[in-house]
Amino acid sequence: MATPSGALAGIRVVDLATARGELAGRVLADLGAEVIAVEPRDGAAARRRAPFANGSLYWAAVALGKRSVVLDLEDPADRERLRRLVSTADVLIESFDPGTLDALDLGYGDLASLNPALVYVSITPYGLDGPQAAAPASDLTLEAAGGLLGLQGDRDRPPIPVGFPQAYLHAGVQAAADTVIALHERLRSGRGQQLDVSTQAAVVWTLMNATGYPPNTGGNAPGSAEERAEPPPQLFPGLTLPRLWECHDGYVQFNVGLPGIGGRTFHALMRWAETEGALPEELRGLDWQRWTAAVRKGERDVEQVSRALEALRPFLAQRTKAELQAFSNEQRIVLAPIYDVADLLADRQLAAREFWTQLGGHTHPGPFARLSRTPIALRSPAPALGEAQSLLETPQRTLPLPTPTAAPRESAFAGLKVADFAWVGVGPMISKALADHGACVVHVESSTRVDVLRRLPPFKDGEPGLDRSQFMANFNTSKLGVTFDLATDGGLALAQRLVDWADVVVESFTPGTMRKFGLDYETLSHERPDLVMLSTCLRGQTGPEAGYAGFGGQGAALAGFHSITGWPDRQPWGPWGAYTDFINPRFGVAALAAALVHRHATGEGQYIDLSQTEAGIRFLEPLVLDYTENGRVAGPIGHDSPYACPHGVFAAAGRERYVALAVETAAQWQALRSVAPLDEFDDPSLDALEARAARAPAIHASLERWLRPQEPFALSERLQRAGVPASVVHYAADLYKDPQLTHRGFFVTLDHREMGPTPNDGLVTRFSETPGRLRNAAPCLGQDTEHVLRDLLHLTDDQITAYATSGALT
Repeated sequence: MATPSGALAGIRVVDLATARGELAGRVLADLGAEVIAVEPRDGAAARRRAPFANGSLYWAAVALGKRSVVLDLEDPADRERLRRLVSTADVLIESFDPGTLDALDLGYGDLASLNPALVYVSITPYGLDGPQAAAPASDLTLEAAGGLLGLQGDRDRPPIPVGFPQAYLHAGVQAAADTVIALHERLRSGRGQQLDVSTQAAVVWTLMNATGYPPNTGGNAPGSAEERAEPPPQLFPGLTLPRLWECHDGYVQFNVGLPGIGGRTFHALMRWAETEGALPEELRGLDWQRWTAAVRKGERDVEQVSRALEALRPFLAQRTKAELQAFSNEQRIVLAPIYDVADLLADRQLAAREFWTQLGGHTHPGPFARLSRTPIALRSPAPALGEAQSLLETPQRTLPLPTPTAAPRESAFAGLKVADFAWVGVGPMISKALADHGACVVHVESSTRVDVLRRLPPFKDGEPGLDRSQFMANFNTSKLGVTFDLATDGGLALAQRLVDWADVVVESFTPGTMRKFGLDYETLSHERPDLVMLSTCLRGQTGPEAGYAGFGGQGAALAGFHSITGWPDRQPWGPWGAYTDFINPRFGVAALAAALVHRHATGEGQYIDLSQTEAGIRFLEPLVLDYTENGRVAGPIGHDSPYACPHGVFAAAGRERYVALAVETAAQWQALRSVAPLDEFDDPSLDALEARAARAPAIHASLERWLRPQEPFALSERLQRAGVPASVVHYAADLYKDPQLTHRGFFVTLDHREMGPTPNDGLVTRFSETPGRLRNAAPCLGQDTEHVLRDLLHLTDDQITAYATSGALT
């Protein structure tokens, strides 16, 4: 029976977070925790953050499900009230500048002595210590410092951020996921710890495969860094593949050059155009599925391909986004319309899944994941200021805090067993998080259906090979690897034995595939009611588009990110790469870890349905509310921001070198004027953001002239010292030399069996007592099959030989 109170029922969270981390408490509230937002006398700054409709819609999104108390942390009496409240809490979340709470005797050491079970979560721009720890920062400058900004935007203009601030959202959900991981460890030890979340590091984890290029090929990702202004690489000389295609009511995206998938997409569209009489005679009846191979063999020329692409343009221009999405779903091809927020509210898949939720007079995006026994519920609207003030007088808790044990502490998921049937991005990164925190994760692959990532660059030394892709290796550290051919009876039998061994199953097949194999949750849980299983796919396990095929690039299009990222006078550009692939793992880990906490308390497992599109929409929730309340459809905004001015990315000395800066406060504006020659703006009224925004073009023009000849790294440091949020726009190679990431030991070199010593992206969060770590390099294809069969599944040598000779182990 479903438990309406949620997986984290009984957990109390004291939430001191600013806009840097408010989403962390929101996620924990969604999962059932009691989250108490501690606000200053005039209310949290997020209450004054755009967009607005009878109050802040930003606050309506990030504070949903929370309660509110008011305290002045400068007041000794209020600090004592806070200590009493914290003495009853499981978690404290804060996002002040490093050292701020220590100076008030509210640091981790102070509060842990009061409450040894407390999980104390610090979300900061760069981490709690290190050379950049005290540097001023904004969302824009962190997208620059983390490398995402430099990968986005038209090549003849400066790079652009995602069209709605994203850096602190990534950090917030990462913090929530890691909080639940720490709570899971506390079930064993009874003790809390401090979590140090670096927003910069969280952004690095959005770069897809970009960080793999410098150590493996000696350069940055093609088309980035110094190559930004050069013409994009062409699949064949003289053939330019469109990035977006115009349709009747907007744009769609697909890549006909992708191996296999792109050919199927091209072929399906050409056949559709042919049946509608939209192709010239010479292009009819041709097989376009393997057109790239045909061109290489001389069986088809580039001119013919160009004519085919041109023939598609008018055909697509007559179709709506809805028609093209329906065709894509029906044909199982990789095409996605560029949805805006209005399209999201009209989307038939979201409607069929009853995604939209009415609460407090607002239409909110629904649960970020669907948990079968402890469903996420949007329980109450954002609170009025101080509505729960009485909690400060009688802060009793529902459940007793755990008692610390004398046992030595282990990794958070030590002893947990995971069968990992996922491939490509989201699923493997979820299971990787479990593995990096101590779980034994067995990753199932097959040489008959090779993971797409094994065929994609960067490759070690630029030499392709199934075991030479850093893309694949980076997403699968700390795991064991086996090859089971699930198309054989023997392979399926071994998969069943692996599931019988496991506590957790993770899979990312097309919905219905696991049922076809007899490995669906309903079947598996019949004998294993304690099993936890997570399925992730682009559009969710139910609904008319459950079978839709695609990756994070299509997810970003369908979730609304493409429509807001770009310049107002041009086609939308969209975020870098498979963007939603780096939102979803954070939500997935939070849901899965919460399910494990619930299982510890009740013995019950459950099923988790993670729709990558639905979770992605959560990162645009204020824009959704702006549309439903005000009818405003967000579009590309370039460098504009409602939160800062000046706010931009400016060319500096050097080839394709830029500095990002953002001024949000009067103090930051005065700091900028102390460094930059802005004498013409010596007007006290410009301390107000609205006044600066009215003169934004002139301010930006002056900054452009001043910045252009400056050395970017020295200038960025000078601005930061003065108190201005600024950063060089980092490219992937810069990250390996970044002093803050180096201080945190972010990149971790592991000895890969095929590639040798190879750097991997490390963990975003430092755990003070049970740190996660990359325990081993990702496995080569089938590397650990014999070990897993013999030592984990306890097969005899004769049994292993029989499976091998039957073809099950390929």
